[in-house]
Amino acid sequence: MTSLTSKERILIYLGDYLHMEDRYELPPDVIQETIAYCSGVQRKHLSQYLDDLIKEGCVVERKAHIKGMKQRMNGYYLTSAGFVKAGALRDVIAQIQVPVKVNGETKVMRVCDVDDSTSVHITLCDIIREAIKCDTIDMSSFDQLEENRREALETKEKASDTYRRALETAWKDGRVTATERFLVEELRKHLNITDGQHRVLEQEILKHIALDHMEFLRIYRSVVEVALADGLLDGPEVEILENLRRIFRISRLEHDDLLKDIKFEIYGPSRSQLDGVNRES
Repeated sequence: MTSLTSKERILIYLGDYLHMEDRYELPPDVIQETIAYCSGVQRKHLSQYLDDLIKEGCVVERKAHIKGMKQRMNGYYLTSAGFVKAGALRDVIAQIQVPVKVNGETKVMRVCDVDDSTSVHITLCDIIREAIKCDTIDMSSFDQLEENRREALETKEKASDTYRRALETAWKDGRVTATERFLVEELRKHLNITDGQHRVLEQEILKHIALDHMEFLRIYRSVVEVALADGLLDGPEVEILENLRRIFRISRLEHDDLLKDIKFEIYGPSRSQLDGVNRES
């Protein structure tokens, strides 16, 4: 089992998850954090291995709602070709004999019989991971398996939420300064957030910022149209619009363009615009 490659261990792990393509909500077992933990593959290398398996036609990547998670995330599951490869690997490994310690006594067992000797459900990948770590599998190490897995996922989710809030703060004014970028990068390293996770989170934040800005522009335009209904902007109206512009983070250029557009709709082309058209004709 120690000769298994990282990609083979990923295939074996995902071999337990059937009919994922039919599910609207995916289990947390098929996100990168869980795959890395359960297959024993280092998190920083996992993305590359998954990309390779996707190119080889063995794995599908799909963004979906994840059970128990606050946000949509990428989930991974096997294609039919992936299941064929995983099945062949599992058949071979199931018959391998390994030393197992049960209640202080060491005996040799087939891998496929190890699960029957414990009170908790363990996967083939759990056995492989333990076998790679030590010469003899200690059955007591499986007792806290689910709890350890849950704690690892909860810690990772908290780290992701903390990093997301930091990114949202950095992008709050629509741009990130060099100092903010440095601080965010240091936090990313401290929380073990991968480059891929960073890109996904930042893209989501920028998308929300863009959508919010479009909505702010729409509201601001409506207010300007009302203010111009009587044909002019007086002192109080100018002050109100200026405060609203700052709150909505609308640039002066955007304000000027909106003003020109609204005036054109209300009053038609200006004299200078008409003169320009007459000169061209």
